[in-house]
Amino acid sequence: MKRLLVALLCASPLGFAFPQGAPIESQFGAGAGPASVERGFQILDEAGSFGQSNAVAFDLEAEGARRSVVLRGELLVTRGGDGGSFLFLNTAEYGKRGPAPFLASWVEPNLVGSFAVGIDVHDPKNEDPFRGSGNYQDLPQREVSLHWDGRELVKRVTEAEFRGDWASVEMRIDEACGGSEVSVRIGESEVYDKFFVAGMLPYESRLAIGAGTRGDVACAFDVRDLDVTYGEVAPVARPPVHIEVFNHVLTNNSKTSYEAEVDLPPAAWAFGRVILTLQIHDAGKDWDEWDRNGDLFIFDDEGNRHDLVPFITSYRTECFWQVDVTEFRSWLAGKRRFQIAAGTGFYKNRGFMMSVALDYHHGVPKLGEREAEPFAIVPLWEGTAHYGSDSAPFEDLFVPRAVELPRDAFTGVVRTTTTGHSQIGEFTPSTRRIQYSLSPKGEALSASYEDVLWKTDCYLNPNRPQGGTWKYSRAGWAPGDVVAPWRVALTGLFAAGQTVLFDYEADPYDFSETPEDERPNAGTIGQASQVVSSYLILYRDPVGLVSAPVLRVTGVTGGSSAATAGILAGDYLLSYDGTAVDSVADLTAAKATATEAGKQVASVVIYRGPERMELEMATGQMGVNLSAE
Repeated sequence: MKRLLVALLCASPLGFAFPQGAPIESQFGAGAGPASVERGFQILDEAGSFGQSNAVAFDLEAEGARRSVVLRGELLVTRGGDGGSFLFLNTAEYGKRGPAPFLASWVEPNLVGSFAVGIDVHDPKNEDPFRGSGNYQDLPQREVSLHWDGRELVKRVTEAEFRGDWASVEMRIDEACGGSEVSVRIGESEVYDKFFVAGMLPYESRLAIGAGTRGDVACAFDVRDLDVTYGEVAPVARPPVHIEVFNHVLTNNSKTSYEAEVDLPPAAWAFGRVILTLQIHDAGKDWDEWDRNGDLFIFDDEGNRHDLVPFITSYRTECFWQVDVTEFRSWLAGKRRFQIAAGTGFYKNRGFMMSVALDYHHGVPKLGEREAEPFAIVPLWEGTAHYGSDSAPFEDLFVPRAVELPRDAFTGVVRTTTTGHSQIGEFTPSTRRIQYSLSPKGEALSASYEDVLWKTDCYLNPNRPQGGTWKYSRAGWAPGDVVAPWRVALTGLFAAGQTVLFDYEADPYDFSETPEDERPNAGTIGQASQVVSSYLILYRDPVGLVSAPVLRVTGVTGGSSAATAGILAGDYLLSYDGTAVDSVADLTAAKATATEAGKQVASVVIYRGPERMELEMATGQMGVNLSAE
């Protein structure tokens, strides 16, 4: 473990030495520029001038990609604007030493191949429904965002105030299967707790800090007592199995959906995480202007269609989402059919251009810290629920469901995605509960879980700005966003081997605080609807999972060594002469090693579907065509 300590270091005139060399201070705008002060740095000058843009960058301290990086220190930001960011510069892109790269906005630190945390204290109230920033509710201007590889991933308002006085800061990046987990705490607020960043594998990094002010607002941005701790060097991760499902398909009035049948890895192959990437591309003149319901469906073995990732299209803003779909692993196996759709009838025959891909990351799946295989899915409620009346809201869909729990399951998670529609259904909060009890209903109630279907942070959606009324709070969704699931974990209350009852209850809409002359009538309320997909995901201890190969045989030459050994197109190659092979280069090296050792025969391990086979073949040319997936 290695540490970079930047406390008292900035006072080099006082005789202190920097670990690798003096941090490089950069000035890109107005003011006096950044300054070294006792115990830290004053990134923005005290005069508070407008149009500042300054940065401090440190040389590389810990070589190699690290399994963890932890930054601790103190931060002073005052009210005003604009703000700043902490940048973990990828040395492959920005060098092992030297100044920080220029950024037009330090609160939008979108850098290629690098992770950053943005701190934005300028998002003033704006009630214009179509233009400008989205903070129409005049919420506190203390927003913290996470950025990776040129994109903002998420932005949140801190619960506690930190502006105006020194506040402790802790940022932690930990290696995880298929990416990294990020935790950020500022002052009394735990802003992010193990937030998963897909695709952010460990990389060699060095620290930089930047801040700026706008033309009409200013603030202070100081740091002190910085302490950066680096974990062990990370091993090189095996490449994921990558599968394209849809590639730039364009809908219109005559083609409102697309289907694709793809071969997915067998359920017995061990993958710690499955990441789905969904994109909406710029379709030019063929791009629909409106926010439409979108769905990525998957068909099970019986041909039933299920909503894997519901989403809402944007008001003509390109969208990029990465969604963890590991819990659907039992469906994401074998030959599988998908369907993608967004809306049913489009304005001026315009639609949406979309792409979908899956990445299977090697490892053993976990639920929390425990190894856990999501081995079965039980649909609970799927479809559109209609409000009807106050006496029985949404009861046309939410009927009680009795489920016999398998004996080998040790827990379950109820995963529900819901979006509200119609004027009332979309813009009115809805209180709901999921109840879990032994059957019949009412006997030995185990638990009741409550949630409010309401999303207040639509204005912080990373896919912004948009046209239209994208910024307004809604019932469970936002234009240009995937629908976040409500997860209910049954750990500790699980009754394996018994029949249990699941029930979904919705309270009537409450307009008691609404002035009487503004309350909607019963007919308007009754038109509300909710689009729902709710599944019980069952987990067991991993059973029979095998390490997954990535090299696929796409062709075999007749009469070759491979053909003689019995290798077929579609087989996956795991190892050659005892050496694991994840690429053609790995295979070439393994063959050369065997030949140099004078071996005439090599053992080759392949997978044919879920079946593991060990074959023997002559060393040298195999006579196969391969692709890395």
